[in-house]
Amino acid sequence: MKRDYAVQELQFPQAKLQWSEEQLGVLELYFEDKLSMNLEQAISYNEAIKKMAEAQNQNIFIYIDGSGLKGVSKEARQYFAQASTSRSRACALLVGSGISRILGNFLVGFNKPPIPTRLFTDKEKALKWLAEWQQKTP
Repeated sequence: MKRDYAVQELQFPQAKLQWSEEQLGVLELYFEDKLSMNLEQAISYNEAIKKMAEAQNQNIFIYIDGSGLKGVSKEARQYFAQASTSRSRACALLVGSGISRILGNFLVGFNKPPIPTRLFTDKEKALKWLAEWQQKTP
């Protein structure tokens, strides 16, 4: 099945990727609660982010709600740590308590992402941080 990446929202079996209704130029990725993400899923989500950015022909700022994740495979963590697109400029990762915070700290602390990435516990603060990056980035 060929996807149309010039859309407002893409649905996956256990995730949703959409352009933010609150902030222009922000792609938001949401996961189904208790998802244990594998490498195949990580690649699929990143490819969709890349293609949605290309379809809009603009730089993007990524908001990922990882607060309900149950786990992320080692291979998926390593992939995300190196994965970015030529249009990606910053990533805000929402974490909750427990495993999502541990996973987030591991991703940002040990697998240095190629773009500025920061953990948040509040969506509003995450979007504000992304807005600051939008103002700094041509």
